[in-house]
Amino acid sequence: MKLYLTGEPCNQQRHCYFVQGNQVSFIVDCGYQRCYAGDELPHLTPEQIRSARYLFLTHSHENQSGALEHLYNMGFHGRVVTTTETARQLTAPIDQPVILEGLCLPYTAAELPGGISLIWGRSGHCSGSAWFSISEGGRTIFFSGDYYTSARVHMADPIVGIKADLAVLDCDYGHQAGSNARADHVDVLMGLIREALDDGRPVLLPVPKYGRGLGILSHISERLPDACIFGDEHFINEINHLDATAMWVKPSALDMLAGVLVRPYPDFVALGVYFLSDPQLDAPASQHLADQLLAYGTRVIFTGTVEPQTHAALMLRAGTAQKVRYGVHCTQDDMLRIAAQNEFGRIIAYRSDYEPTQSVYDV
Repeated sequence: MKLYLTGEPCNQQRHCYFVQGNQVSFIVDCGYQRCYAGDELPHLTPEQIRSARYLFLTHSHENQSGALEHLYNMGFHGRVVTTTETARQLTAPIDQPVILEGLCLPYTAAELPGGISLIWGRSGHCSGSAWFSISEGGRTIFFSGDYYTSARVHMADPIVGIKADLAVLDCDYGHQAGSNARADHVDVLMGLIREALDDGRPVLLPVPKYGRGLGILSHISERLPDACIFGDEHFINEINHLDATAMWVKPSALDMLAGVLVRPYPDFVALGVYFLSDPQLDAPASQHLADQLLAYGTRVIFTGTVEPQTHAALMLRAGTAQKVRYGVHCTQDDMLRIAAQNEFGRIIAYRSDYEPTQSVYDV
């Protein structure tokens, strides 16, 4: 078995892995990276794409799934293996996916045609996100996806007691500080929101369509219960969809969020917190909303990665917005704790002391 790091050279920003097995080959994730003009797509060869019998998707975020349509256009005719929620969230339609919840329960091995054995679990990153342990020809590779055990809202099945010859582990925050810093960042974020509201200034929070926004909302509902919350149509739909995603959401969070009233955007600028499901402010309507709110002294806060050459990056450079990280990934310390609880022969973890040193690995 060979592992090809076909997401390179963009490292953690664009995930894609091609595995050439003894009998069957497959792809894990197919991320798209918008900030690399002319190099946004994975470095998969046409032969690799056409030969892959399966595509395993850990979740729907663009840097994991954004090149799916490209794969189809390049001749991929295998089966997509993913969860019901990830399949629902994808922007590109998929034909007859292999749905993990129908295949087997978390931690339970399932056999796929072609000689692949699969174990999966929930990763805690967003609804539908998963980790995979994939075996073929007597060798095993583990993919953590964007595994995150400290998630406020989403469920994670602990990665414990798993044996693998090679493990590809999330370490997006690298050497940054861990749990204490996460709590400090939440305190800072809530403090900035409270301060703006007390000053009569609205707050705009651009967030991904899936994942982080619900965690931030849960903190606001707990710490600022009197704040008015507004959301775009997508954000409100996801709140209303929570009951259908119960297996992905912690019961305590489900109860908390069920009691939160999220109103549609008002026809005028009202005092409150505005959730916008467009983290880079790509859409002209998002840019118009941000400009309209800024005219009223709104505080704009980005809580995740701001991509270069986006409207969000322009606002940061102009000083009309600020960034406070809301943690949804592992640090190196987190990654090493995971590694210590399992039997991994070798580890690949970007932005850490375990960064890959080559583009192809024998497994």
